[in-house]
Amino acid sequence: MRQNSNGRRSRNKPRRGNNGPTRMQVFDSNGPDVRIRGTAWQVAEKYAALAKDAAGSGDRIMAESYLQHAEHYQRMINAFSDAEMYVEQFGVSMAEAQKIVGQGNNQGNNQGQNKNRNNAQKEEDLGLPESMLKPAPVSEEAGA
Repeated sequence: MRQNSNGRRSRNKPRRGNNGPTRMQVFDSNGPDVRIRGTAWQVAEKYAALAKDAAGSGDRIMAESYLQHAEHYQRMINAFSDAEMYVEQFGVSMAEAQKIVGQGNNQGNNQGQNKNRNNAQKEEDLGLPESMLKPAPVSEEAGA
């Protein structure tokens, strides 16, 4: 097999070290009826402006669709900021920071769901003390 002497990688080899999207990456967004190209910040701003225009013209459904697209890109911006914070504070690579941020968001959602379940269980208690809610101990005399 022939070696590539100019230092470029072959096209058929997988890329390694992909750090995921960066703050300055340009996105092509295919919205409901418009195509927007720009950084995440620019795309989010454009969708927010389109949502405002659609709401002003009375098209609530299109405005909601634009707002959902804007929210998606805003979440990407927030993830970039969180990842950069991890890079600065802990000195990890951007790829590791993005993995940590992604895991943290999932864990946060799970913890929030568990808290909601615990709160619902506490509300079902109707204010009764825990001693009254626990089952009574089974005595040997009760069985005889």
